[in-house]
Amino acid sequence: MQSVFAYGVLVAWLPMAQAEMQSLAESDMAAISGQGGITMEMDLGVTADSISYFDDGNGIYLENFRIGSASTPGGEAHHVIKLDIDEDASLNLDYLVEDRRIEFGDIRLAGAPGVSMGGIFFDHSVEGGLKISPGGALGGNGFTFDSAFTMTGGRLGYRTNGNEVFLDDITLDVEALGVTLDVSGGAVLLEAPSVVGSYSVGAIRYSNNPLNHGNSNDVTTGQLLASYGSLSGDFDLSSHTEIRAGGRDGVQGLRVDNQTTINSANFIYRDDGNALALLGITGSYVINDLRLDITQDWQGRNALGFTLGSLSGDININRIEMGGNGKSIGQLNVSFLFEDHVFNGRSYTNAVYLQGGGHQDAGTQGLRLATEWSLSQADLSYTDNGNGVVFSGLQSWGHGDVTINVTRAGNIGTTEFFDGIRIGFDDLEAGYRMNGLRVGDEDAPLQGGTELLLAMGVYPAYDFKVDGHITLGAGGASGEGLTINSDIQIRDGHAALISAPYDEGTGEIPQKGLWASDLNYDIHVRDMTVDVTDDGFAVIKGEAWSTMDIGNLRIGDKDSGGSFGRFVVQNYEKGSSMTIVPGGAGNLCVGGSGADAIACGASGGRWEMRGDEGITIKMKQVFAKAVSDTRKNAFTWETNRELGGDGQPVNDTGMKVVLNDIYTGDGGDIDGDGIDDNTFGIQTDLSVDVYQTRVVKKSDGPDSAGVVGNRGDEIIMDASTAAGYRYVASPTSADIDSRPLGFAVQARAQFKELSINNVDLVHPVGGAQTAIYGAKLQNFDIRANLTATPIQ
Repeated sequence: MQSVFAYGVLVAWLPMAQAEMQSLAESDMAAISGQGGITMEMDLGVTADSISYFDDGNGIYLENFRIGSASTPGGEAHHVIKLDIDEDASLNLDYLVEDRRIEFGDIRLAGAPGVSMGGIFFDHSVEGGLKISPGGALGGNGFTFDSAFTMTGGRLGYRTNGNEVFLDDITLDVEALGVTLDVSGGAVLLEAPSVVGSYSVGAIRYSNNPLNHGNSNDVTTGQLLASYGSLSGDFDLSSHTEIRAGGRDGVQGLRVDNQTTINSANFIYRDDGNALALLGITGSYVINDLRLDITQDWQGRNALGFTLGSLSGDININRIEMGGNGKSIGQLNVSFLFEDHVFNGRSYTNAVYLQGGGHQDAGTQGLRLATEWSLSQADLSYTDNGNGVVFSGLQSWGHGDVTINVTRAGNIGTTEFFDGIRIGFDDLEAGYRMNGLRVGDEDAPLQGGTELLLAMGVYPAYDFKVDGHITLGAGGASGEGLTINSDIQIRDGHAALISAPYDEGTGEIPQKGLWASDLNYDIHVRDMTVDVTDDGFAVIKGEAWSTMDIGNLRIGDKDSGGSFGRFVVQNYEKGSSMTIVPGGAGNLCVGGSGADAIACGASGGRWEMRGDEGITIKMKQVFAKAVSDTRKNAFTWETNRELGGDGQPVNDTGMKVVLNDIYTGDGGDIDGDGIDDNTFGIQTDLSVDVYQTRVVKKSDGPDSAGVVGNRGDEIIMDASTAAGYRYVASPTSADIDSRPLGFAVQARAQFKELSINNVDLVHPVGGAQTAIYGAKLQNFDIRANLTATPIQ
């Protein structure tokens, strides 16, 4: 009993461990009572210039440490602690903490003078209880913990150079019963059979006023600080954790192994009351051999190193809802494995080396993450009304520096900064690729169809080098949300427009396709807003311009395949938008016309009822008139370039066709302001569903799998056959119910007017000659139904 009591007293007094030891005054002693246990009341204020930790001779310093009042600068936090010991030798500790702030003003690494990782602060009031009983999962030498607490008034913030972002108005309820702590084989074993809780974050706020520090309202103007939105959710977890001494480098450090099961969870993000909800989350993950060291990264820079053996898991989201009406787009499942792997002849691992400084022009505080990752295998499965499609064999890799700063708008040195969280990329080499689609489940045949992602700017495979930044500002088109400003420079890229599998079942092979190779891509975005609206998820571009210079459009191998020449695509948009709306095509007539099944059938069409789930993507591209050589819409094709000394084509030495100054319009001055209107743009609607479809054989005889059929026969799925399907000349009703699943897209594209100012032919010696001056396309409206299915 004495050892348990001593342990409980240590826990109770742990927050004071760094304070200077002083004799208790009579007023302090008067606040301690001992009838039926011990009750302690104290107002605590603790400061320390630095708290240091050393690992194999390397140090990290937590500077300007303070525990005190969150609301009163220099004030103290009120604590009430009650201790009692039961007859079974368990220690009961009830506690109340009011208005407490725990803060580190700077986090620095030895050997990196002049820069820091920035400051962290945590405000909260908390009330709860902790019961510590002797005996763990392995016997009497361990401990069992039962804990429950409620936190209110919380703020958790990160601060660099006087700017900060913080979670505001946090509430948290947690109950963890039967948690055991044991020591076995040199490891600390922590078993948590049930951790249940709920949380809410009233707002995620941003401040660029150095006078603000954890205030919801700006202290200068009194106005409520801008918000990124709010969060809420709940969770039910079980976990097993093992902690051992010893890092990846040297004899000191820390190793963590963990297995966690997500029994249930829900996550909701709200933007002005409109929700993006991930509901019915289940799954598990395993962390193997995570090491923590104070060490050096691959460039010899001092860092706090996190290196990983492997991370594997499976996460299922049963329902994804968007907007104000609670409609679902469907289900999502992700399985993943992060482990060492070789990509493009280079071995990649998983590691993050945390350093101070951030971007060099942003100030002395910030984060620099020397990062390497290796996602060796992942499958992403999307299910719509019970029908599934799997984006199979997703892999990703990367190596380089990522910087994080909280910045304010302005120019410092040669860098333009914006209000918000700035995520920077310094000489980052990265890539990803997909093996293909599997419609139905992970055992279905591998097929094409990933090219359908091109409409959203996602390539089936992409590797590149990147520099630049994305800055996430607080506030959307109105009220809460995101504002994005970005400048990205991509170099030496290879982007697949069409790609074949990189593994057809016998091991990885060079991926073939149609490639935008030798790609340099300069992208700029200003004042792009992201909001959850009553309809769904809305992205509105303020102003965006880019130049995509494709050195060679190759077919086959991305480095050596035959080249169609050089293509340069310049883009300038103002007011473009994309909205993602729950619900796909719904009911529609394929191959005919009609508002119902009878009318559709009478026209020779096929009536399809695709359900209430799915995704509809509404895109509007407003091409603006040229304002400069870099801000315009143009298309250039160059061929017959001269070869340089390295045997590679030299740009601007061949023949070119240039479509210059392309822009959209509404066909006149509709609103009478004296300027031709340009608000309609090019509007493209894509409704995406996973649905059964009719697939027919293209020729007589056996197909590639050896299944025999005649031209025009339908494919009918049949698990009793060796190939999993058969051919039928005249399908029955039961056969029709077994048609193959497809990745179905209903598309419509339209514009009022698209203008090309001039079409030039450019000779490397004679210069440009205008072949066509002024061309207009008007009143374009085209519709299509596409379905990606296994090709036989």
